[in-house]
Amino acid sequence: MQNNLYNISYQLSGMLAGFGFTSALVLLIAYLFFLSNMRKTAASKLACCFVLLGLAGLQYCHFLYFTIDYELLSSRAYASLLVILPPSFFFFGREVLFSDVKYRWYDALHALMPLMSLFIALKYIPGYAFLFGTAYTFWFARTLLKLKDQRARYKFEFFFFAMFAVMALVALILGLALPYLDASIFFLSYSNAISIALMLVIAALLIFPELLNDIMLITELTYAKSKLAGVDTPTKIAELNDLMNIDKHYENENLNLATVADVLDLSSHQLSELINTHHQCSFPQFVRQHRVEAAKKLLLTEPDASVLSISMMTGFKSQSSFYTAFKELTGESPASFRKQENL
Repeated sequence: MQNNLYNISYQLSGMLAGFGFTSALVLLIAYLFFLSNMRKTAASKLACCFVLLGLAGLQYCHFLYFTIDYELLSSRAYASLLVILPPSFFFFGREVLFSDVKYRWYDALHALMPLMSLFIALKYIPGYAFLFGTAYTFWFARTLLKLKDQRARYKFEFFFFAMFAVMALVALILGLALPYLDASIFFLSYSNAISIALMLVIAALLIFPELLNDIMLITELTYAKSKLAGVDTPTKIAELNDLMNIDKHYENENLNLATVADVLDLSSHQLSELINTHHQCSFPQFVRQHRVEAAKKLLLTEPDASVLSISMMTGFKSQSSFYTAFKELTGESPASFRKQENL
């Protein structure tokens, strides 16, 4: 019975490891070639390659472990991936979260961790890698705490942050407990944790495509100096409101931050700060609010119009995104809203 359970868990974990390997490569391609609205630099692209290729490599190794019983603890390749990932994640996280990252000579010290691992016996490297990972986990947690003032506006984004903090903590505990655990339990837990994390990242980006923009905005609002110095903010706010309320720019389903910023003769960062400061929300939230308000009026004034047609008239790309936004802002579905108001 116990052997059957192990066989089933190995088969499922092997499938998840294969999924994690593929997911990491898909995310890398998406980041490098399709997520054009992110702030990307040569350093962030390089760090992203290290992180996602590293995760793909780990999951490939785990797949071999679950399918052909490949001995990972005696593999120098597996050990190298374990020690490269923590500093790579640090550099990538810093590039994504903060604008205008300046590098100093002491940043090269992060390379000492992988270099020193060359002189450590293989059996000690997992514990060594996770011990160093503790420092990066604390850095991530410290960054989260400093962003607490934005928590009320970006609840989902903070859930996403917290999820990664928990996953990092779980990985840390597993790594430090490795000398006292059966190797199979460690590999099952660690591999599945990576796959689940990648699965959640993909799901979050599909459901909330503006997630990465919001995360960057959170840190900019917390750490960066105001970019609105010298800007006539009352005039720009009035112009922005006219674009939405009179010109109805929200009806354009491809409307984005850069387009509106260009119309207002502002930079994207300036417009983000302007909306956050004066409307207490992000640009995507600001547009969704106008679309939902317009949809509420149409639901009542156009009783014969279908919900799908109203979603298209108000700039939503799909009926599902319309339902999600409407329910989020009103607490009920479009059909229920129309029915209640017509009673």
